[in-house]
Amino acid sequence: MRTAYFDCFQGATETMLLGALIDAGADPERLRADLAGLGDGCALTVTRDRDRGVAATRVTLKAKDDAIKREMREVAGVILKSKLETGVQERALRVFHRLALAHGRLQDLSPERVIMHEAGSMTAIATVVAFILSLDQLGLTRLCCSALPLGSGTVKTPQGLMPVPAPVVVELLAGIPVCDNGETGEQLTPLAAAMLSTLCRDAGKLPSMHLSSQGWGVGSGRQAPMCRVLTGAAEAEEAEQRETVGVVETNIDDANPQFHEYVVDRLFEAGALDVFLTPIVMKRGRSGIKLTALVAPDKQELITDIIFAETPSVGVRTYQAERRMLDREIMSISTDFGPIRVKVARQMGAITNLMPEYKDCVSAAKKQGVPLKTVWQATLSQALQQTGRAG
Repeated sequence: MRTAYFDCFQGATETMLLGALIDAGADPERLRADLAGLGDGCALTVTRDRDRGVAATRVTLKAKDDAIKREMREVAGVILKSKLETGVQERALRVFHRLALAHGRLQDLSPERVIMHEAGSMTAIATVVAFILSLDQLGLTRLCCSALPLGSGTVKTPQGLMPVPAPVVVELLAGIPVCDNGETGEQLTPLAAAMLSTLCRDAGKLPSMHLSSQGWGVGSGRQAPMCRVLTGAAEAEEAEQRETVGVVETNIDDANPQFHEYVVDRLFEAGALDVFLTPIVMKRGRSGIKLTALVAPDKQELITDIIFAETPSVGVRTYQAERRMLDREIMSISTDFGPIRVKVARQMGAITNLMPEYKDCVSAAKKQGVPLKTVWQATLSQALQQTGRAG
């Protein structure tokens, strides 16, 4: 899996991040052609800066329609109406929706009504899109970043003078490693913080990988700050989240079916990762059940002992298998029926599945006296909005 590690030792802006990817090999001509999917009028200029002891790429991107009063729903409309590929649209929407959620929490507004100011301009939209297109050009499917410096002092915003780091940057970086690099002033723009916090799977230390290239991006002005990206192939075990599990299984044809639930519960209590029952046809046409338990390798003996104790089985089969897992987390979603947990699965940072917790939905439906499907659908709709999966 191709990995990118953004080393933001002097912070980052959205154009510095894009410049680093172009310096690492993304083709500006292809970007200009692909940006036409957003509409005419996006001018991408790429220059080289050699003033810092290492040649770095400076990017200037300017759009003709540069209105800065768009609400989030209007930004989403621009992206969804574009001719960009669905995968590019989805990632761009997640970046802007995360930024809108952060602003909304601070301003007590629903995210779709947040005015995005500079981050809602066509220039900002095109920069985020160009960044995602560059990732695809380079085949970078796993993104990581260093701890992010926050800076200090004050900064002028459309709402007046604010401390550094800006409140929205702090909101965006909740749960992400931050640091003090000794520099004053704004180190991280809100849009760059939204890009990194949305698209990076990990933050902090450099992941284990086989290095292949580096790219340097530089900001504007003399003695401008720089950041770099390191690219390479991640080790398969770390990149694909694989692990070895033990499998214990047995065939049962002469047990009271009422006992199955008790046996399964006991196996889970003993630490089984998963337990399932499969109807099978055994010799001489007898119906039976195959009991399968997935366990950590060091628990195979314990699980086997429970199967022998609780079932009529006189033999089990054991072997090892490789299990590949998506990144998973549990989110608490606020709904009209109360808080409901939702399981979120991600692959390469992109959300692949959202599943409301069944028991939470059942409890809410009974408590509120509404159909279960009403609670389920409302929870899923709210989860889609909060994760940026809906425009």
